[in-house]
Amino acid sequence: MASRPLARVPASLRRLARAAAWLGLLSVAGAAEAASPGPGAWSDEEDEAVFDVPAPPTLPGLTLRDPTFTFEYTAAVIEPDAASRAGGKLAFAWYSHGEMEVPLVPRKWFVGAVHDSAAASVPGVERSILLGSPELYGRGVWSSVRGLASGGGFGLVLPVPRDVSRDQAEVLRTARVVRPWDETRFRELTLTFRPWFDMRHITGPFIFQLRQGLDWSLVVRGLRSGERRTDISAHTAFYFGYRLARPVGVGLELWEVYQLTQDLPDDRRATFAVSPSVRFILSNVQPALSVLLPVTTPLRGDVASYYAARFSVGFTFPTGAPRAPP
Repeated sequence: MASRPLARVPASLRRLARAAAWLGLLSVAGAAEAASPGPGAWSDEEDEAVFDVPAPPTLPGLTLRDPTFTFEYTAAVIEPDAASRAGGKLAFAWYSHGEMEVPLVPRKWFVGAVHDSAAASVPGVERSILLGSPELYGRGVWSSVRGLASGGGFGLVLPVPRDVSRDQAEVLRTARVVRPWDETRFRELTLTFRPWFDMRHITGPFIFQLRQGLDWSLVVRGLRSGERRTDISAHTAFYFGYRLARPVGVGLELWEVYQLTQDLPDDRRATFAVSPSVRFILSNVQPALSVLLPVTTPLRGDVASYYAARFSVGFTFPTGAPRAPP
């Protein structure tokens, strides 16, 4: 198959670079306005406004004091593509996501590990459970008592060998549309570099959070027919939240995944999804419920459509370290 011209790719990269530049300028402006205080320098009200914040369903809470573990379970109903072996019948997919994050320097520097698994029941195809490749990452964040926080991180998806049968490949093709921004964790023997920028602003009960990044994947095995050695995709997430009361927050998350180098028709490069959610803020536990709905063609047009329900819960493990006096 003849390769498509990549004339559109530089324009997409320029747009991403401009967005990243704006994030950098905003963070520099915020840093000039207010320096990040040390432990114990904030009042109890300011401390709660920065740390006790309802997190988006997918993005992390940027400023954390203690180690956290987040578990997410997603169940989806999927309408397979017309060319699928499902024969027009509905498929069902399940996706689990586990993430552990530990602060190296409280409020500032963090390291974490992620692991996913996915399964699907596709008519005409065997049901399979597939394990994703592990991801390790580090991130840093600057935060202000005025409600502005910004930073960035770098993740590394480690290549894991897997022997995927034809049926398992069909199951994976169906299940990965449920979480398209993390589908690189299910590629065979592929090393993926994941840099990103984060920003969050809190004003009164309103919460705005943004993440923008790139996935640069490198296949570290022999190439198959028509396969690329490298692949680049961009992803952007925006969250708008409102705190109804101290223990309850609601919000809307919007995601875009854009395939920069895949040999795809233009109408299948961009994937959009929205996710309304409600989160409860309890002592050391933050459960959340959300739904996930596609706005345009799902990931690469692999399926016709889908809708999903998600349950996630974040656990905090206080270390008991005393706070420094103000």
